[in-house]
Amino acid sequence: MNVHFLSFWNNFRDHDKDHDFYKKELAVNKLAEPLGFDTLFCVEHHFNGYSMSPDNFQFLGYMAAITDRIKLGTMGVILPWNDPLRVAERAIVLDHLSDGRAILGMARGLAKREYNAFQVELEESRDRFDESARMVCNAVETGFIEGDGPYYRQPQAPLRPGPFKSFEGRKYMVAMSPDTVPICAEVGATQAMFAYKPWEDVVGDIQNHRSLFLQHHGVEAPPVMTADLTFCADSADEAEEGAHKYVARYFESFAEHYEIFGEHLKESKSYSHYSDAGSALEIVGHEAMVEGFVNANVWGTPQQILEKYEARGKIIGDFQANTIFSYSGMSYDTAKNSMTTFAEKVMPELRSWGKK
Repeated sequence: MNVHFLSFWNNFRDHDKDHDFYKKELAVNKLAEPLGFDTLFCVEHHFNGYSMSPDNFQFLGYMAAITDRIKLGTMGVILPWNDPLRVAERAIVLDHLSDGRAILGMARGLAKREYNAFQVELEESRDRFDESARMVCNAVETGFIEGDGPYYRQPQAPLRPGPFKSFEGRKYMVAMSPDTVPICAEVGATQAMFAYKPWEDVVGDIQNHRSLFLQHHGVEAPPVMTADLTFCADSADEAEEGAHKYVARYFESFAEHYEIFGEHLKESKSYSHYSDAGSALEIVGHEAMVEGFVNANVWGTPQQILEKYEARGKIIGDFQANTIFSYSGMSYDTAKNSMTTFAEKVMPELRSWGKK
């Protein structure tokens, strides 16, 4: 099983000064390769302490210079906010800089505040994303970009440097809503999902991706990648306390940044998948939603985490684990201890699962 690390996640309500946050996150990220993680992923977010990572390509270019083995991925570059020509160029340049270690991860975004600041209509996101994804994925293979769609009319242009090697098998896409699954399969991307609800509720989307991927490409889809807010400790009490402190706190930041209970999502056609969040809040209550979110993610002692992963596998089949260790104003030492305990006591067993 591949095990990944996702970075730059959540300066909770500006808990740290911006420069201090960056120093801490850089220090945490520098642990990923020596601890043996397969890929270092980096998010894209803007305008808010929720996640101060406005240029994941720039950060990954820096990491390419100070690492030797670990793969480097965007998770994801938000296509509706970016010119597809520039996305394709930057992905190819990162691949050259890293000697073929780049992973192109794509996402659509959800936050109204980010769409408003980029002056992109939220309701255009679905069509913009699909159009851009096809252009970018074709360009990183052929070395030429072109498009004749309604949003990105691009005369054919060569990309230099040209592709270092094929991105086949190195494309990922956050596909958590059912209407993103078809484009994810079409362009040959690995499906990525964040833990936010019981896996029984999303297994249908995972199965649909596998079916569509096989139809498009004639081969089985790569295992879905699941991303968790992770807290690992030798003591069960310490793990539970940490999860209910940091993961629960993250939920507050998530709901605030995305305005997940906002009226705009109830009427949205592009984000109908999230339209019932407000109703769910009224039905089950805030505390129950927070508790459900905490329990959807992976935390505990090494043995408890392995048991939770094993239970997940029985529901969704093979998967890749993506772990988030620094979030919600957590100190460097707390993140380091959790990350190190996981790498030393969980990761070896996870790797053995792929050999059984």
